[in-house]
Amino acid sequence: MATTSDGVDLVGTRLGSTGLGPAAILCHGFTGWHTKPRYARLAEGLAGQGLTVFAFDFRGHGGSGGETTYGALEVEDVQAVVDRVRSEGHEKVVTIGASMGGVAVLRHAGLLGGVDAVVAISSPARWEGHRSDAIRRMQWMTGTPRGRRLARLIGVRLPSTWDRPESPEDVVGKIAPVPLLLVHGRDDHFFDEEEAWRLYRAAGEPKRLLLAGRFGHAEDGFSPELAERIGRFVHEAWEVPWRT
Repeated sequence: MATTSDGVDLVGTRLGSTGLGPAAILCHGFTGWHTKPRYARLAEGLAGQGLTVFAFDFRGHGGSGGETTYGALEVEDVQAVVDRVRSEGHEKVVTIGASMGGVAVLRHAGLLGGVDAVVAISSPARWEGHRSDAIRRMQWMTGTPRGRRLARLIGVRLPSTWDRPESPEDVVGKIAPVPLLLVHGRDDHFFDEEEAWRLYRAAGEPKRLLLAGRFGHAEDGFSPELAERIGRFVHEAWEVPWRT
């Protein structure tokens, strides 16, 4: 699909045709990939809202090259796909990311810009301060040799060290005036509701916060209703037709 500025080859697919219509870039979470069933269904749902959808594997995941950096250098992955989308003639682009993908799209929009709307689903605001069992398991996987070997068996390539960059909370205020939608589950078992509120408070207008009582984390909450809510958000933000 694209090659990043630092030479990482990314694989992906496009759902829909080239042209001048609005496009969505769908960014998966940690240990995800673009053809994972729930991501594929969300892509189909977004396409049903009149969006041409570009979905891809982040570095260190699936068929793409390199090693994951948990949302740090992944901003270069997002940029490479944005460049691909623009080269095909799409005038409006929304980036949609879940969990680690949410970190990536928030950091991309805050640091590099160049998109027309941003949707972050189940994204943390901070790198630290999370006490959930799910995060402790992830820290074991990323922080131990045995955990990293296990990760490779499921298609994720992890670095042995990691330089912590700016957090989403540090840069989310730079996204404005690009419209921002934050989606979070009150029952998220990775990151609690306060993470969404921290991002919302730090963000500039226009911004929206959608909190769901029964959503879970990231792909747990993918549904036709979510695709429709995102489509409505894009329609209202861009004031363009959103259904085919």
